[in-house]
Amino acid sequence: MTRRRVALPIAVLVAALFALAVLGVGGAAGARSAVRAHQAAVCPSGLGGSRDPANPLALAAAPGSNPLSGAEPRFFVQTPARGEAAGAIASLLGVTPPDTQSWPDFAASLSSGSLAPRLNSDPALASKVALLSKIAAEPETSRFSTYTAGGGPGAISTQLGKFLCRVHAVAPQAIPLLSTYFLDHAGHCATETASQVATFKRRVSEFAQGVANYPTVIFAEEDAVDTSGCLTKRGLAIREEQLAYEVDALATIPHAVVYLDGGTRDANSAQFAAKILNAAHVSKIRGFFLNATHRNWASKEITFGNRISNLTHGSHFIVNTANNGHGPALNPHPSRQGVENLCNPPSSGLGPQPTTDTGFPLVDAFEWTAVPGKSSGLCHPGDPSGGVFSIKLALALAQKANGQLGPGYPSRPY
Repeated sequence: MTRRRVALPIAVLVAALFALAVLGVGGAAGARSAVRAHQAAVCPSGLGGSRDPANPLALAAAPGSNPLSGAEPRFFVQTPARGEAAGAIASLLGVTPPDTQSWPDFAASLSSGSLAPRLNSDPALASKVALLSKIAAEPETSRFSTYTAGGGPGAISTQLGKFLCRVHAVAPQAIPLLSTYFLDHAGHCATETASQVATFKRRVSEFAQGVANYPTVIFAEEDAVDTSGCLTKRGLAIREEQLAYEVDALATIPHAVVYLDGGTRDANSAQFAAKILNAAHVSKIRGFFLNATHRNWASKEITFGNRISNLTHGSHFIVNTANNGHGPALNPHPSRQGVENLCNPPSSGLGPQPTTDTGFPLVDAFEWTAVPGKSSGLCHPGDPSGGVFSIKLALALAQKANGQLGPGYPSRPY
C-alpha cells in the first residue's frame, strides 16, 4: 500500500470531524456514519461483519479453545515513526523513518543495513539500541482515552480511524492491541456525575463504532477495579453500570476479543473483583486482564485470576507482564502507602515476554497491556510526568529484564 492511500482517509476523517463541529450534536450520528463508511472503503479490514465465535479474529487456522492461539505473529508491532521505544531508537540515531516503514524493516537497517556501520563503531550507542529493541520488537498496546485528541465529539472515532489506516498501510493483516481509559479518575474516589457518565458513554460508543470490522484485541478500562474500593455504594453501582455499558458495546464488535480490567491481587479480593466483573456482564466477552498498573509476580496474579474465574463462570484472562520481572517493590507501611510502590520503582524490570503459550489453561496470554518505559509520575529527579515515555526508564527496565514468573519458578531466558 502506498502513502497516497493513507492520506485519503485522514483527509476524509478530518472533514467529517469538521462536519461534527458545524452540525453539532444533532448531526453527529450522520457525520460519524460517513467516517465509518469512508474508512471501510479506503482501509478495508478484509473481514465481513459476521462473527465466528470459534474464530473471532478470522485466523487462517482455527485457534481452538484460545481465540488468541496462532494470532501472535500478527499482533501489530508499532512503527519507528510512531512507536515509543522504536521512536526513541530513531531519535538516538538522529533519523526520521518514513511513516510506513515497519519495525522489521527498520531493525534490518540496524543489524545489516545503512545504520549498522554507525552502531558497529559506537558500542555505547549500540548497547542502548539493543536494550530498547527488547521493547520495540514486541506488540505495543495503543491507548484511547478521555485525552485522545481532546475527547470531544468525534475525536475518538477520528483518531481511531487514522490509527487503523496507518496499521493497514504498514501491515494489512495485522491485529492491533487496543486499550480504553474512558472513566474519569480525576477525583479518584468521587462518584461520576450524570454529565460525566453521558460523556463516558459517548466515547465508548465512538470507540466501538470506530473499530468497525477490524480484528482487534481490546483491554477495556485499565484501573476500573483497583480504583473502585473507595467508592460509595451508589458510586460503585454507577461504576458497574458504566462498565456494563462498555462491555455491551464492545461485545458487538464482530472481530474483537475483549478483556475487561480485573484489578490486581494486592489491591482487592477476588470476591470484590468478581462482583464488579459479573455486574459488568463479563460473560458477554472473553474475560478480564490483571496487573495492569502493578508489578506483582505473574504467578501470584495467575492464582488470583483462577479464583476470579471460578466466581465468573470460567472467564479466561490475560496477565500484564510489562514491568514485573522482579515482582513488586513493597512499601514499608502498606496500610497508608498501599502494598506496592508504583512510582517508577528502580527495582523494576521487563517481565515475561508476550506470548499466548502460557502453560496455564485459563491464561490466554501474557501481554504488555501498557508501554514499558512510560513514567508513573514525577517520582525521582529526571522522571517525566505520568504517561510520558522515558528513555532512561525504558533502558533501566530492559537492563533488568527477567522472564521468571515468580518465586520458585525457573528462570526464563530473555
